[in-house]
Amino acid sequence: MLEFIPDRTAFCHDQSCTVDVMVRITPPRPPGGAERRRVPINLALVIDRSGSMQGEKMELTRQAAALAIKSLTREDRISLVTFASDVETVVASTPVVDKQQLLRRLDQIQAYGSTALFPGWQAGADQASLGLRKGNLNRLVLLTDGQANLGQTNPDPICSEVNNWFQKGLQTTTMGFGRDYQESLLRAMAASGGGNHFYVETPEQLVRYVELELDGLAATVGTRVRLKLEGLPFEPLGEVQGDAENGYRLADLTVEFPLELLFRVTVPPAATPQSGLKASLEYLASGSGELQRVELEFAQPRVSAQERAEMPVDAEVERKLHQAMAAMAREEAVQAMKKGDQAAATRILRQALQTQKLPEADQAQLRQLQKTIEQGDANATQKLHSAQSYSYSRGSVVLGAVEEQLLEGWLAGDLVPLNSAPFMREGPKSTPELSRMQGMLGGLVAGAGEDTQATVLSLETLKLVNGSNRFLPWIGSFCKSLAEAPVRHPWNSHREFQLRVNEGFLACGARAADCGAMVRMAPLLLTRYKRGGAGFWVFLIMGSHLTHIDAASAACSLAWANLLWELACQPAPPPGQFYWERFSEVLRQVQRNLPYAALAPRYDGWRGTPLNFFEMVLEEARANGRSFEESRDDWTAGPHILEATATALYLLECHGHQAQLAMRLAQAKEEDREWLGALVGAALGSMHGQWPLSGDGATAWNEFAGRL
Repeated sequence: MLEFIPDRTAFCHDQSCTVDVMVRITPPRPPGGAERRRVPINLALVIDRSGSMQGEKMELTRQAAALAIKSLTREDRISLVTFASDVETVVASTPVVDKQQLLRRLDQIQAYGSTALFPGWQAGADQASLGLRKGNLNRLVLLTDGQANLGQTNPDPICSEVNNWFQKGLQTTTMGFGRDYQESLLRAMAASGGGNHFYVETPEQLVRYVELELDGLAATVGTRVRLKLEGLPFEPLGEVQGDAENGYRLADLTVEFPLELLFRVTVPPAATPQSGLKASLEYLASGSGELQRVELEFAQPRVSAQERAEMPVDAEVERKLHQAMAAMAREEAVQAMKKGDQAAATRILRQALQTQKLPEADQAQLRQLQKTIEQGDANATQKLHSAQSYSYSRGSVVLGAVEEQLLEGWLAGDLVPLNSAPFMREGPKSTPELSRMQGMLGGLVAGAGEDTQATVLSLETLKLVNGSNRFLPWIGSFCKSLAEAPVRHPWNSHREFQLRVNEGFLACGARAADCGAMVRMAPLLLTRYKRGGAGFWVFLIMGSHLTHIDAASAACSLAWANLLWELACQPAPPPGQFYWERFSEVLRQVQRNLPYAALAPRYDGWRGTPLNFFEMVLEEARANGRSFEESRDDWTAGPHILEATATALYLLECHGHQAQLAMRLAQAKEEDREWLGALVGAALGSMHGQWPLSGDGATAWNEFAGRL
């Protein structure tokens, strides 16, 4: 889990050499695989309810706290403290058993008064202490939008007390809301408390950042992480927390997110590979609370200085150097803004963004800072930079860009068979009414019928994610539930699927070119309701790839998800060409240029990309004026990705404006009902909302809704 990655693969034997070396800590995978139970969480929420939090801020704060309550289990504990001119313990530390009662208490919070920040934090720490257990994940999350102006306001004694509790096992995460909070105090409290620090620039970000904090907690395998180097002269490249003598304080160890720090080391000449540089890593293992220690010595072959100079530079070290330079550019831009030189700040970031080898996630951070600078707000610029640099200094990804980091890693590492596209870095531009999303899920279940693959997948998905984007913690249990689901007509071999469950993240599905992943897009879209950003697409990509490791399936699933979402945003059923236009718009950007064979007898011997097939058969059907029923007979090949997708698209093109007729046609053939009924039903529900269902469809939806 601890490794040295040097810029070149050898030291010099004839002279001293300067080596840029990245130290990477890869969090260990917890034992237990898919059946692992996560470590209990002891969460204390400390919320500012001063007068400045009135209105939208308070409403979204309640939503974020509600998300936390809903995401916890009976094995977890929660407490809720609010502060203004006084401090109130709204919920004393308690197991998360009666969630409805907790949510009712949350709804009673009203904003008024001043800001007794430290007394509020103290009360939260006292509540958290009641559930403090060795090995548990104990976290206090402080949210405020203002300056501490009652009680203790001096940062030094405040941070000293925060650190005292950190030594006892309680970490503090701080979230600064808006433009007026005390940025230096909140960052210092987070650093003293070993937690994260967020700048909540817009109200819409709040729920997302609370969600990220909970994701990180649920996937944490080690806390109080410290790295120490010794034996040779070195200096860190970029901002760090700590120092050479006492070691560098890093972020928690979170599954799937390595920690990285870059150092410049001076290695003296010698004949032996050993350099004399040693690294030691210490952390507390989540669950047991036991101290773990890992040591590693830096050694490489020795060559001449000339030979070393001719060696290529390691791409990962080069990438980390570009990230360090981007961090320096952020700092320079912020300093320029402090001096009132907005033009210089903008120029610095534009130059940094021209670095071609800078990862997309880092470019996203620079663009976000650039946007704030262009607004001329030096205060907001400083706060955003502080939050970004805080994560960087702990060796972790910037939490606000964690989804971009995931996406970039998947695409660059070829973990998912998709081409990168600009829209993936953004969320949808509009949000549909909730009734449309409910109609989408209702149409999915009603179209597929009772006790079908679509129903099982939808139900298990919603149960497990619980309205949140659990990127990491629930993957194992989700895969296990899919493998064991009692499906009448499985499209994939469950035996093959079960054998792959424990192979790791994004490697647990069957290699199947069918439309099963497309069916699952509807419930996954529902969980992303009102959650924008790159996480919108990251979650859908993950959902499609969990069970179908296939390029055509992945590309068609994203295109289908985009179509469903846009249908839900339409004021009325769109014209026939709308379906293909919206679907192909995404498909063209993301599909790989890989050939697939058609299975329909009419197209025996045809091979090409999904886009080629759809353009060919749809254009042929339109040109010949063929009805949907005639075309379905030509294309019949069950749920195979090419023919199934074309069938669903053409049915919507011909009859999407006629909900009842379209549903009858989708369910006309028993052998197609499970997949075609589900796909078309979801699309019809997106367009028409909860249109009048009847017969088996109404029964299936009513029974399904009652189980949610």
